[in-house]
Amino acid sequence: MKVETEIQKSEELIQWLDKNIYGVEIKSNDRFRIAAGSLDMVLEHQKAIVLLTSHCLYGSAAALVRLIFESYVRGVWFYYSASDEELHEFKNDRLDKKFNELIKDIEKHEAFSEGILSDVKKLSWKVMNSFTHGGFYQVVRRNKEIEIAPNYSDEEIIDALESANSFAILTAIAIADMANNVTLANSIYERGMELFKKNPRKAIKSAVGKGDQV
Repeated sequence: MKVETEIQKSEELIQWLDKNIYGVEIKSNDRFRIAAGSLDMVLEHQKAIVLLTSHCLYGSAAALVRLIFESYVRGVWFYYSASDEELHEFKNDRLDKKFNELIKDIEKHEAFSEGILSDVKKLSWKVMNSFTHGGFYQVVRRNKEIEIAPNYSDEEIIDALESANSFAILTAIAIADMANNVTLANSIYERGMELFKKNPRKAIKSAVGKGDQV
């Protein structure tokens, strides 16, 4: 699959999600507002990854993949798992809970019980950190045989786009759930199935990364 084709698919998804999510109403309490704020960041990061990729700024796009994953996990944790006390601690910027603990809490819920988020964390966390913080995985892709310049494979670029798209779909489903709109949630799920060729696990695991590859 060519990068240009994946960019076009991503842009079409952005337009579809904007059209279908715009104007959705949710409750206005702390839980909903904090969760929605985190989930909204996922959608913005997805748009940024697509925009950066369309301008061949692949390193910056790759650096956002971890942020998309973190924002999604935090958003669904705030909504499904956080206690009132933990929400209060977050509002005071004092929440002291490790990322693994957030995932563990989330996966106590049936919808997340397959452990896919844990699998993503285990498979790709090291690589995502390296891309985000300018580590070896990022730096080595700035080297060509006779010059210093971006040197990302098409597969890696498409992986980043698919990761962004997959978490955008999951985020939209979470937003529909927050709005108690089953029809919208099902519509978004079907759009995701169409996008990922009826292979929903690909939308999470394979798209996020291939693990410790250089």
